[in-house]
Order: sequence, then C-alpha cells, then structure tokens
Amino acid sequence: MSGPNSLTALDEATALLLAGIAAVAPSSLPLAEAIGCVLATPLQATAPVPPCPVARWDGWAIAAADTLGAGPYAPAVLPMPPPLLQPGEALPQGTDAVLPRPDLVRDGPFAQVLDAVAPGTGVRAPGEDAAAGTLLRAAGERLSPLDLPLLAALGVTEVAVRRPRLGWLAIGDEILADGVRDTLFAACAALAQAAGAALVRLPPAPDDAATIAAALRSGADGCDLLLAVGGTGAGARDVTATGLRSAGRLLVHGIGARPGMSAGFGAVGGQPVILLPGTPGDALAAWLLLARPALAALTDVPPAPPLHARLARKVTSTVGLVELAPLRRLADGRVEPVATGALPLHALASGAVLILPAASEGAEAGAEISMTLFRPDP
Repeated sequence: MSGPNSLTALDEATALLLAGIAAVAPSSLPLAEAIGCVLATPLQATAPVPPCPVARWDGWAIAAADTLGAGPYAPAVLPMPPPLLQPGEALPQGTDAVLPRPDLVRDGPFAQVLDAVAPGTGVRAPGEDAAAGTLLRAAGERLSPLDLPLLAALGVTEVAVRRPRLGWLAIGDEILADGVRDTLFAACAALAQAAGAALVRLPPAPDDAATIAAALRSGADGCDLLLAVGGTGAGARDVTATGLRSAGRLLVHGIGARPGMSAGFGAVGGQPVILLPGTPGDALAAWLLLARPALAALTDVPPAPPLHARLARKVTSTVGLVELAPLRRLADGRVEPVATGALPLHALASGAVLILPAASEGAEAGAEISMTLFRPDP
C-alpha cells in the first residue's frame, strides 16, 4: 500500500474476497456445543410434542364426565382415589382432565369432587408445543438456547452446523515479547462466536517477513480463514503484506474505507487470509467490512435485513471513501453520529455503525438510515 491511488474500492475488494470463499462442510455437534452456530439443515419436529395428552399441573387424573352436575351440596363421588400425576405425565386411558390436588376431598375409601370439571382441564394436548412437521429453525439460522427444551423433548442430541475455524495470528515484536499487548483477540473471539465460528489463537510472529510467511503457511493449514493482525501499514516494520506475498498470494492491500484503510487479503494454500490493522479502531472496521462478509460466506448465511433508524443530526462524509460513523442511541429512538471516518473505542458501546458509501457526502438530520451492527442478530 503506497498511497490513496493504490486503494481498492470496497465493493470491488469484497467481491474479490468472497469469490475465493466457499461454505464450510457441515459437522455434527452436541446441542450444548452448537448454541450460536449456524444450522446446515432445517430443524423440524419429527413428532408432536407432547406426544399424547399430559398433565399440565400436579393433580388427579379423572374423567370429566364423572363430575357432571357436581356441586357443594351434591358432590360427585368417585369409588376410589384416582391416579395422582406430576406435570408432564401421560393421562391414563379413560381420563381427560387433571383435577388440582386441593380440589379433591378424601372421605375414607371415597373421593369427592365439589365442582364439575370440563374435559381438557389441566391437560396439555398432543402437539401443543409443536405439531409434527413444524419447522423449528431454517438452515442458515443460529441455534438458540431457547431451542434446546423442545429439541430435548424430541430426543435430538446433535445438530448439523457450519462452524468455521478461524486462526488468529498476532504480528509484532512487542506482542512476541508480551502477549498481554494482543488486546484485540478477546473482542474478536466474542464476535466470531456470535457469528457461529471459533477463533483459535496461534503463536504470534515478529516483524519479520520470512517468519510471518512461515507462520502463515503453518496457520492456514488448519483454518478455514486466517486473520493476520498488525503490521499492515506503510512503516519500515510493517511487513505483513510482504510475508503474505511470500507465503501465497496478496490480492489486495489497501481498501477505500476509513478507518481500516490498510487492511487487505490474499490466500495461502487455498485458504483465505485477511490482514487486519493492528490499531483497534482500524482492526474492528476491517472486521466489519471484510471479516464479517467472509464469515457469512463460510457459514452460508443469507444477508440480514437492514436495521433502520432516524438521524438526530447531520453527518458529513468524504466523497471517494467508504466511511464508518459509530452511532449513539438516544432515548427517543433516534441515533446520532459520534464520529466520522473513525471508531473511537468509547463510541462502540451501542455496537451500531452507519456505513457511508464512497459516493455519499453524508446524510441530513431527520434522514432514515440503515445501521450495521457488530454483533449479528441471534
């Protein structure tokens, strides 16, 4: 990256990046491990849940017809105490209601009911939670913790998901000397997990092109996408792009976006490699503009519908560059830009960003805009 004239337009760069990425193969994971992962196949109810009439609450299983006409002065008398059920237990043959425990009066060998009970009282009908054939989750949706009770009731223990494995290669002499200075990993690991991927930390590499090339070859071998972080600028020690060129192919170095301008990408051994700048604001911008679309392609997730909001005040933009403007949510539901062309860390709390196209000069106060969120919707 030698200057503005060497920048690749973001649309062109994104298209080139995605052309080299295919969805990962499905794998089967236990339910607890698959939470948040993208489903590779639809989930359907193979049977009704519950499968038969079951008790809604603790109580006595009775036939409602046996209580017909019952009242305080003419109780219905049952010849023996009826079966006592726990919630979720199947009703015995010949019963169609569950009487709450206090509503049955025991009198020696007999049981009395003081009020008539309607059929179905205290009963959960077959298929109340889900009828057989109900689509629970479509392919491309993420498995939610709230899906687990119904899947457990169906006897499902594993699901097929697309879970990419991402490698994190931090680059810099300072990180090699003190790993605590790799401050971006935790945030990006959480973002990856929210997108249904796993981010694996690789041993860091120093500011040396040959060593970086060797680390890229080693790291790419076990990853679906490798993130090389740091050393992407134009300084004398910024040699990550040179290392990628030696290890495989450098396709783009420098994108027409601010922040994140020094980001780039290429491939090693057929595996995509994205170069993230080392500074947090630029790295997170490059994550949003490059890594997140790559993750969507790896998981075969359809584009999310835009989220709309109304601007509380005007925002201006430089024509020729895609610019990011972090947004602050106001109490009245509107949003206001906190900065333009920068991602101050204090402004990321809302997680909402306005991406201004390269041809845009900005947006006026009161305009309806489309927001992008760092974390995908569940």
